[in-house]
Amino acid sequence: MSKKKQIKEPKQGLHYLYLVIIVVTAIIAFIPSLNNDFVNWDDIIYDMNNDIIKSITFENFSKIWSSFWMGNYHPVTLFSFAFDYHLFQMNPHGYHYHNLVLHLVNTVLVYFFCYHLFTKNTTVASIVALLFAIHPMHVESVAWISERKDLLYTLYYLLALISYIYYCKRKKIGYFLLSLLFFVISLLSKAQAVTLPLVLFLIDYYLSGKFTVRTLLEKVPFFLLALAGGIVAIFAQKADNSINAVGLTGFSSLFYGFYSIWFYLFKFVIPVHLNCFYEYPFTGSGKVPFYVYLSPVIVILLVVIVFLTWKKQSYITFGILFFLFAIFPVLQFLPVGQAIVAERYSYIPYIGLFVIAGFGFEAVRKKMNANRKRMVTSAGFVVIFLFFILTLSRAAVWKDSVSLWTDVMAKNPKSVTAYINRGYIYNQDPYKQYDKAIKDCNDGLKVDSNSFKLYINRATSFRKLAMYDLALADFSKAIQKNPKSYDTYLDRGILYTDRFAKYDLGIADFREFLKYSPNNKDGNYNMGVAFYKKGVYDSSMVYTQKAIAIDKDYGLAHYLCAILYSMKNDWVNAYYQGSQAQMLGVSMDQGLLKDWRVKANIPASPAIK
Repeated sequence: MSKKKQIKEPKQGLHYLYLVIIVVTAIIAFIPSLNNDFVNWDDIIYDMNNDIIKSITFENFSKIWSSFWMGNYHPVTLFSFAFDYHLFQMNPHGYHYHNLVLHLVNTVLVYFFCYHLFTKNTTVASIVALLFAIHPMHVESVAWISERKDLLYTLYYLLALISYIYYCKRKKIGYFLLSLLFFVISLLSKAQAVTLPLVLFLIDYYLSGKFTVRTLLEKVPFFLLALAGGIVAIFAQKADNSINAVGLTGFSSLFYGFYSIWFYLFKFVIPVHLNCFYEYPFTGSGKVPFYVYLSPVIVILLVVIVFLTWKKQSYITFGILFFLFAIFPVLQFLPVGQAIVAERYSYIPYIGLFVIAGFGFEAVRKKMNANRKRMVTSAGFVVIFLFFILTLSRAAVWKDSVSLWTDVMAKNPKSVTAYINRGYIYNQDPYKQYDKAIKDCNDGLKVDSNSFKLYINRATSFRKLAMYDLALADFSKAIQKNPKSYDTYLDRGILYTDRFAKYDLGIADFREFLKYSPNNKDGNYNMGVAFYKKGVYDSSMVYTQKAIAIDKDYGLAHYLCAILYSMKNDWVNAYYQGSQAQMLGVSMDQGLLKDWRVKANIPASPAIK
């Protein structure tokens, strides 16, 4: 295919005016997200309870580079969260501002990607960028703090594509190397970037319509990087036990993969009833619905369209293949996680469909007279306005955890995940609405009586309400449903030790927990407490000191250690450990602390009378 006919470039001021309008529109559409909170949908793990982002140390730096995180390897994303924590601490608004800024930058990059690829066609570039900026399916990637990885990998993905376009047009090796560098950073932000080499072939196809030995060889380093990134991603998912979490057969997963294509195409046109968690569709008996088996028809249809358009309407071929290439890794042909589709997965792939929409809109208008052009333009503005309103509304749904999971329940009353997550958050500060949490658990158990997480949530509510017998029964039920729910052993062990004086049972539970997590400070401390209450002081000392070794700032462990030393008449260490506990915020009996100091023959400091 020959290069496209050059289109007259607009005046520079008009060029930037388009961008300003697009960016301002996106800012207004996403204004509700700026006041949103963290949500208990990965944000707790990525940010709120993530110690490795909260201090800049060599150990944390090494962990960021060497660790899988929630089934992913994305050190660049974790570094961005560390940057946010350094600036904003635990203020979620700063994280949301960062997300929105990245989305706006990506929108501008989408504009320039289309502008430079499609021979400075500002109409198409503007339509694609505007749709990218405000399409409701993109809200999840922007309004959800944890989806920073989407925004970051897209940023460097687009920079790699633009650099490659410059290389193709100017043949300067520097642009090629820049494209490689940006690709590496994109891979380190999210593994979905592995699709970039295929999109580079599409750029070659669109610019020249032919492939040479050179164009093939140029892609070798990109494919090697993609292969490495894909292998790392598979290992990360295996480490998180995310691969085939729903237990599909290979035959079934093939059809669910095709079904996903239908979903993304449908939501591209009609983005309503959006949901943060789309579960696999099964029949009442747990079988694959018949309509899923019909889904390969969409692939046949797309292949036919590509065959009919690849010469004369190359933008259609480009758009369809861009979409399919970019979406392919998340189509669940290899089932990962419990959701069949996710709105965030459309963030880059929809660019291909936006391209078709942009060129299609331009082509239709060219064939019409002035009156009909105005009608088509008006229809286009109506679509944009509807998308804008839907995005504005959807961004507000991510306000907080209760709002998010209430929305899921409204659209899927049988979503056990929604009952689990809303019930969990009702147990936490600042809600403390334990009755509501218990109701969510009871409603969820009507849907799935084997959900051990619902029993854990309900046990937590009962414990907060001082209904310890009921809490113990539910913790035990959770362990019965899932013997590998190791954290539940810790919770039940604490109940046995603190509320029922059944120290042997508590010790047995702590042992089970410590098999799974031997270096957990709370497990070791509570084992120390159980042995102390049982009267086995030497064992209590061993576990208490291990808790301190794990976390030297563990005030309660220092306090227990002080008590144990005092029982041995080791007044020096008793006083030292007690002082440490007091410095770490533990409320100490001042008379007892003074008694230990006197017996240790330690002079009073000016601060201690």
